[in-house]
Amino acid sequence: MFTFSRIIHVYETDLMGIVHHSNYLRILEEARVEWCRKFVAHVPSDFDFEHQNIFDLTVVETRVKHKAPIKYSDNMRVEMQAQIDGIILRFQYKVLNDTNICAIAETTHCSVNEKLKPKRLAPKYIDAVKKDTPWTETWL
Repeated sequence: MFTFSRIIHVYETDLMGIVHHSNYLRILEEARVEWCRKFVAHVPSDFDFEHQNIFDLTVVETRVKHKAPIKYSDNMRVEMQAQIDGIILRFQYKVLNDTNICAIAETTHCSVNEKLKPKRLAPKYIDAVKKDTPWTETWL
């Protein structure tokens, strides 16, 4: 299972100091990009955003279930797992602070060509899922 951690910044919060719900998708994307840097790229600098990489993981669906608030300056951790189902790459996430599961989420992705038609996942993603810890349970 891949884990991504960081501290919550003030610009991510509302007037009550709680992370605004729209920022959860950004946090998930940060975790997903770091997963790609670790498992897809040969070295971290290999995962640059050249033209084809833009189409490699198109978001098809997102779901977030909020369970507890995350606040400004909280240490936040995202635990994630990946699974391939045909041409679909699915990630599930647990977003935690020091004491609680604050959200569980899922994003579904596929690769598309320049005409936005689905295509097979690149072998680098299939290999990456094999390198990561196997999917253990369904969280959402």
